[in-house]
Amino acid sequence: MASLNSAQRNRPRVAIIGGGYAGMAAAVSLIDAGIQDLTVYEAGPVLGGRARRIPGGNSDDDNGQHLCLGAYTELLKLMNRVGGDPEQLFYRSPLRLLFQGLATPPIKQSRSVFSLRSQSYLPAPLNLAAGILLSSGANLSERTRTLLALNRLQQQRYRCTSGQTVSSLFNELDIQGELRSYFWDSLCLAALNTPPKIACAQTFLNILQDIAEGPRQASDLLIPKVDLSRLFPEPAARYIQDKGAEVFSSCAVKRVEPAGQLLRLQGTRHQRLYHHVILAVPPRAASVLLSGWGECMHDLGNQLLALPHEKIATLTLDYFNSALRLPFPMMGIANSPIEWMFDRSFLLQAKPGSDSWNRAALQRKSSRFTCVISAPQEETHLEKHALTQVAHACMQSLCGPLPDPDTSRLVVEKFATLSCRPNIRRPHAHTPDKRLILAGDYLQSRYPSTLETAVRSGLEAAALTIESFSI
Repeated sequence: MASLNSAQRNRPRVAIIGGGYAGMAAAVSLIDAGIQDLTVYEAGPVLGGRARRIPGGNSDDDNGQHLCLGAYTELLKLMNRVGGDPEQLFYRSPLRLLFQGLATPPIKQSRSVFSLRSQSYLPAPLNLAAGILLSSGANLSERTRTLLALNRLQQQRYRCTSGQTVSSLFNELDIQGELRSYFWDSLCLAALNTPPKIACAQTFLNILQDIAEGPRQASDLLIPKVDLSRLFPEPAARYIQDKGAEVFSSCAVKRVEPAGQLLRLQGTRHQRLYHHVILAVPPRAASVLLSGWGECMHDLGNQLLALPHEKIATLTLDYFNSALRLPFPMMGIANSPIEWMFDRSFLLQAKPGSDSWNRAALQRKSSRFTCVISAPQEETHLEKHALTQVAHACMQSLCGPLPDPDTSRLVVEKFATLSCRPNIRRPHAHTPDKRLILAGDYLQSRYPSTLETAVRSGLEAAALTIESFSI
């Protein structure tokens, strides 16, 4: 039976399984708290988990596009702590939604069907209210009803009926028309990655409250200018390694089990004993690792397996000999399976702190665009060739006649995010054994599955670990 000697008691050993945003946030917090005997295990070759760079692709290829908001304070703090500058790594813009309607035939120029921009010179929530009032594509009646709805939600302290869906809430508030389609529904799908008809209204209102009642910058859009691994996980790994921690990639953990007072971890490279283990892996992977613990983890394992998920499909198009740009680096496409298009070439060259197009973006020799389908339904045909044709037609409608794209790449993450539905039983970080702690964006939170949620769960897991050492 494994037991603690005096040296081990004075030098706690902690393992983190999973090198995504949750795992690396926990690692940074632990190393800063003085836990030096720390090891991070990542099964894949690249850190980032469900938000990572794709090996073997272009340097900015990700497994999916992620948006952030200025309200994501913990992520921004940690990026700064590990040496990153959010103003360099994100393209920041006041909340802006711009939707283009595709022309028929597609080689004709598209037209703007909706535009909304938060007014940065006003404090919150006036910045958002003014943006709604000045939006184009919605009639005055729709804009008035939306402002009345915002006022009503503020009076209700952003609370709704338990178990209510987003669509039900919008119906109750009499929100209809173009503003509902292009502002409310789009904001729900972008933030929760769950269709409004099944999405949790209270979680949506939590985000809306932080945007409306936080500082003006809380509603800013933050679009990554680097791949998702370089955004935080890789700088975090360098940060903790400089302080003595170990980080193993391409090192899957096959089993975690009690070994007396310690926990035995069996990986593809070695076997080690730890005082505490943080499981910062997706729910299904966590349930597999819990299966060896016996009856005490049975209910938790079943709860993890029962969590519903949503897919995200991301298509990347490359035009090697065409210098193209979109009207805005993030464009919504009306009445198309392609919901959002991102101008990756511009984002890579955008000047920090600038909200204008710079000359370097116009002088680039090639163009890259990322097309996103959030929470695609079963009837959505996710076939690369067909989606490439649709996306290319969108590009022609936006930019004029074009040759076919030189390359395209489709990535479908089947378990990309937790399906943010009402009354979902999201687990807590603690487990029946205090030596084993969970971390991940699927855990109990007032937010949906976002990078911010993952980071906050990692910080909570680290706090629980530190607390257990003092007991």
